[in-house]
Amino acid sequence: MSHLPSPLLPREWFDMPAGVYWFSHCKDGPLPRASAAAVRALMETELRPWEVRWSEDFLDVQRSLRQVGATLLGVVEQDISLVTCTSSGLEAVALGYPWQDGDEVLLPLGEFPSNRLPWLALARRGVDCREVPLWEGQAAPVTAAPVAGMTPEQRLLEAIGPRTRIMAVSWVRYQDGVRLDLEKLGRGCRERGVHLVVDGIQGAGTMVASFEGVSAFATGGHKGLLGLQGQGLLWTDPAFRQQLLPLGTWLSAPDDFSQGGTQSQSDELWAADGRRLEAGSPSILSCAALASSLRLLVECGGTAALQRHIVSLQRALLSRLAQDARWAAEAARLDALVRADQLGSTLSFALPTRQSDELLRTAQMHGISTSTREGYLRIAFHGWHGATDVERCAAWLLGTA
Repeated sequence: MSHLPSPLLPREWFDMPAGVYWFSHCKDGPLPRASAAAVRALMETELRPWEVRWSEDFLDVQRSLRQVGATLLGVVEQDISLVTCTSSGLEAVALGYPWQDGDEVLLPLGEFPSNRLPWLALARRGVDCREVPLWEGQAAPVTAAPVAGMTPEQRLLEAIGPRTRIMAVSWVRYQDGVRLDLEKLGRGCRERGVHLVVDGIQGAGTMVASFEGVSAFATGGHKGLLGLQGQGLLWTDPAFRQQLLPLGTWLSAPDDFSQGGTQSQSDELWAADGRRLEAGSPSILSCAALASSLRLLVECGGTAALQRHIVSLQRALLSRLAQDARWAAEAARLDALVRADQLGSTLSFALPTRQSDELLRTAQMHGISTSTREGYLRIAFHGWHGATDVERCAAWLLGTA
């Protein structure tokens, strides 16, 4: 596997001892050492609040996160809102949209609760929520695994009805790893007058997203973005944002809050930019950590470089597994999905429960950390992985370690 590229993110950037193989950023990403140092430095200022600088140590930390977040995602900084997590970003949309009795939300079948419960809660407002299977056999008693050639975007677009106002999807699905074509969905929703709202957490930081035709994109920062739990980003289209109920308070006025005791007067109560949807004071420590991590991702080439790197690792692992008769069929299914550009950074193996349980048991013996969700064994690659990680993972799965 010498042809594989070296890691884009050096292992020494993390507190990751030799012999530790972390394939679970789909669950939690490791915080880089530099980001931990940024938190410690800011904590020092909190010990002496009389030395805290309002702009540099508070407002500028937030601005920095919006700026680098926009750079990584390839969007405009003014459209970024700081939110605590994916759920709070989606709730800002679900609870802030001007619903009418009888309106409808479309969801793919099998969404994570973060992108399901906020919409189901709208039943009290007379809003219906309809879930759509994405491929043949997904809704069967024994769910069929996704295969290349499926057309989930077409199924969703064909399900749009006259009452549909919002389609809310996970860009990359948490259990089976399927990645939806946001460009195709965004174009189709725009043509039909429907808003596309995206839960982006399983793809943010590792895949390139298209925002064309998207109305809102929410992501937590603790997975592929390598931040802390409790800090995320919400991107909204400017016109769509003006339709939402503003959540912001003292930090969301058109002009920055002044420590001089007198605030500037304006006919507009809320800023027009993303601060309009920021509810109260953010965690400055979490903002500093996430901003630091995002800068590292940008410096290593951004999501385009990371996606190319991850795909090369995925194909290398699947090529190894395809040589073993026990794994050939599943490796072929996943490789076809990778080739079709229909997977995120996680390879989700559809395995019998007994086999998954046994692999998880032996994983600990080999320093490997992975996870299962809804019957899938998940192996997630990121920028710190390289040929050694692929070799170790293959040996574990094949039982030759």
